[in-house]
Amino acid sequence: MAIIWLQSHYFNPGQIAQIIIIELPQIVFVLIGITFELLHLVEFGLLYFLFIMVFLTFGRLNSKKEIVALVITLVYSFVDETHQYFVPHRSFSIVDMIKNVIGIIVVWYLVRRSYYASKYNKLGLMLNGFTNVFK
Repeated sequence: MAIIWLQSHYFNPGQIAQIIIIELPQIVFVLIGITFELLHLVEFGLLYFLFIMVFLTFGRLNSKKEIVALVITLVYSFVDETHQYFVPHRSFSIVDMIKNVIGIIVVWYLVRRSYYASKYNKLGLMLNGFTNVFK
């Protein structure tokens, strides 16, 4: 959470754009822009996954733990976007919130599918094994 906070506070997309426009071909600029946009999916999906890993250290995963992880991650996503409203060169964006939520939902689905439905795939085995390590 601290890494997300610091990144959203100190990152200035305008400075990166100036450097990229001057020194790189336009296609590279577009690809870097797409990557920055997709990072919303990754960073909040990863945050949700880390909360799940924390909850797995305290026993098996259940619906209550999943909901708590979802709520904490979603609330923090909103807090981070609100924080950006007050940071120079940043802004609050509903589109960014939607990307954050999509990332969280994708990881929620993958964890749920792997943990409960199929314990024979690598993610399911890892998640179930993580609980057993801390018993």
